[in-house]
Amino acid sequence: MRRRNATIGQLISTLVYLVMSIWLASAAGAFYIDGQTIKAILVGTGSILAFIATFRFQIQKFVNDRKKVK
Repeated sequence: MRRRNATIGQLISTLVYLVMSIWLASAAGAFYIDGQTIKAILVGTGSILAFIATFRFQIQKFVNDRKKVK
């Protein structure tokens, strides 16, 4: 199995997505505590999407592997 080397740019963007997902999750919690439920849901959704984006290369590899099986 060939190991894929990530570039510095990919590693930085992955780290940014991870940090932003954590930051957005804390902001969503603060909005929820303040009673701003809709804003908390929207920011929480952004946090989940940023967390999923952290794994974009693994998701792409998984999808490509599944396409090869068919």
